[in-house]
Amino acid sequence: GMLMREGTINRSKEQIDESIDFIGASLSTSSGGMFASSLSRHTETLLEIMSDVLLNPTFPLAELDRRITQSKSGLATVRNDANAIARNVGLVAVYGTDHPYGQISTVESLDNITRSMLVDYYNTYFKPNVAYLVIVGDIDVDRARILSEKYFGNWKKGDVPTHTYPTPKAPEGRRVAFAERPGA
Repeated sequence: GMLMREGTINRSKEQIDESIDFIGASLSTSSGGMFASSLSRHTETLLEIMSDVLLNPTFPLAELDRRITQSKSGLATVRNDANAIARNVGLVAVYGTDHPYGQISTVESLDNITRSMLVDYYNTYFKPNVAYLVIVGDIDVDRARILSEKYFGNWKKGDVPTHTYPTPKAPEGRRVAFAERPGA
């Protein structure tokens, strides 16, 4: 999701950054959506940039490689952090390794990420029928409706899969979980 902001069919990352900075706005994206804010007089400019980022992301490979390298560095720094170790052990103990919340990022899992996986995720889950648009500020409902139709009206609905996972079982008693920490 973060890579959506890193380039579109129409704009490079630099052009997006420059446009956002020029109007004094902010724009962030994530796997769960996007958030932006600006002064009211820049609403249409911001919505145009947002719609481009949302509807035309290119997920540049160089940016993906950079993010993976950053994530690997982050893993290296927390490898010996007691809080991080405890959090990871706790997640696996509560949810198990077959549940998404029990999945722990590793260097190997990061190495398995490909650009096509990002494109597939985007094409599968970024649909207007499972999204919402919230507009807060100096605007009335009619104008908000007109602008949302203008900038997001061409976004096509689609089937979005749902996933169900078993509810984690409560512990059947006390357990002690150990995590090896080399050199401790």
